[in-house]
Amino acid sequence: MRVLLVSLLCLVLGVCVAQDLVPGRCPEFVPMVDFEIPPYLGKWYEIARFTTEDQMGQTCNYAEYSDNGDGTVGVHNAGLEADGNFTEIFGYVEPTEVSGALILHLDGVPVAGDYNVLATDYTTYTSVFSCVNVLGFHVEQAWVLAREPSISQEMLDTAYSAYTQWGVNVDNFQRTPQDNCVYL
Repeated sequence: MRVLLVSLLCLVLGVCVAQDLVPGRCPEFVPMVDFEIPPYLGKWYEIARFTTEDQMGQTCNYAEYSDNGDGTVGVHNAGLEADGNFTEIFGYVEPTEVSGALILHLDGVPVAGDYNVLATDYTTYTSVFSCVNVLGFHVEQAWVLAREPSISQEMLDTAYSAYTQWGVNVDNFQRTPQDNCVYL
């Protein structure tokens, strides 16, 4: 009974906070095989995302990754809420034995999430994917980040191809406004 209640809670939370509740299991995918953390560190601007309830209306989003010196990577995500107020969250990611597959821990969030780098060239774009199976459905989250607040359509298409090769529907992406932003 307890497992059923936890599963139902996860399903409800998935519907409430996730972009997309999709029938079936998560698509089979392989994170970037030769992913390296050091060149990935630094500032990344959010270009597009699968919308989640907690990010509705946000603009000027960015992420900063830093070396914590203990094998983990510091995470600082920030941006503007729909009302213009600055919002931020801190945490860290830890590498796993699978290249490109990281475990994300955010302050105040009771569960860890996955952070899978599907593709990156380290200097222009990165494609990040997370997927969780829940009671015959799955919940997907995805982000395209870039080193600059905007990227060319050609580079965006390259970032999207990291998803389409695994059957992830890129029509679920919403562009993140990066106009008139003042980054802290």
